[in-house]
Amino acid sequence: MISNSKTSTIFTILCSLLVSVALTSVHAASLRTAKRATTCNGSSQLCDRLYSNVTFAGAHNSYAIVHSGTTLASNQNASITSQLNAGIRMLQSQAHKSSNSSVTGAGIDLCHTECSLFQGGTIEYWLSQVKSWVDANPTEVVTLLIVNSDTLPASQYAQAFQSTGLASKMYTPSSGVLTKQQWPTLGSMVDSGKTVVGFLTSGTDTSTVPYLLDEFSNIWETPYDQTSVPFNCSIDRIGSNVKSTSQNLMYLSNQFRDLSLFGGDQITTPDVANIGSTNSEATTLSSSDTCASEHGSYPNFILTDYSTVPDYDFPRAVAQMNGVSYTAPAQSSNSNGLSSGSSRTTSSFSSSIALSFIALSSALVYFIL
Repeated sequence: MISNSKTSTIFTILCSLLVSVALTSVHAASLRTAKRATTCNGSSQLCDRLYSNVTFAGAHNSYAIVHSGTTLASNQNASITSQLNAGIRMLQSQAHKSSNSSVTGAGIDLCHTECSLFQGGTIEYWLSQVKSWVDANPTEVVTLLIVNSDTLPASQYAQAFQSTGLASKMYTPSSGVLTKQQWPTLGSMVDSGKTVVGFLTSGTDTSTVPYLLDEFSNIWETPYDQTSVPFNCSIDRIGSNVKSTSQNLMYLSNQFRDLSLFGGDQITTPDVANIGSTNSEATTLSSSDTCASEHGSYPNFILTDYSTVPDYDFPRAVAQMNGVSYTAPAQSSNSNGLSSGSSRTTSSFSSSIALSFIALSSALVYFIL
């Protein structure tokens, strides 16, 4: 006969086992219902793809937005928000040490070649626009590529990322150099909330700023300042530490067409007269097909000038490369009053070329003298 004390002990053990089983079941159920991205960069088809297996539409000098009479020093016609709304997912910028002695913040300005030719504002202003947009669009993965023109330390850039709050959104890998196979899926990045990838062309220090990666250790580029099509797809810039393993890296295709002002390669400007054909679906797909035939895959990033012209052809072509559909944003005027439609925009560019040429020539004479 079992005593009352033993019966009580057995009952307690059985209750504990039942509670343990119940908690295990609840935990397993919670794992099954854990957050998992269902839409990434506008499509459910992209969530399971590696970041390195997606082509991203990019804006060359994304901050250099056209104003009346300054097209020779500008590269885009839409605001940062409008670019992102149109499907641009790489924003490139050119950073310089600020010459403003009373500047606050990180002391970095975004300028096209010389700040006296085009002053695009502080890096904080640029990053704050990105932060606002990614906060409002948490399922979109965006890449920032910063040309570190004055070789400023990564810690100086980190000040701007931290003050704008964007540092909290930055993807931080375990290593500063990744092969194509080591990148995460877009879905995992969305789930983690780390949806912004950052690259610097020089000056990185991943031991102190691990979210700013060295571009040329992870990405190689095709030639830039090309003045004719078809675009050259050869390897132009690549880190010496990864030159022998270029096939393991992502690559960026520079598909912006320049115009030589004085018959040489020293001074060029965006070839706005041909922007409609340069950024067309046909040219974008043809140029990218050529690169794919040479390197075994489409470019991971494609940079263009006036990326929303004509009529969003460029981001639409990139969507085709990714095998997904594209929906253009509602037609609206940008903050500078220019439409994304091809006829009005290209005519606006053409009408201001003469004035811009005079302004730039005057500036060049000033520098020479």
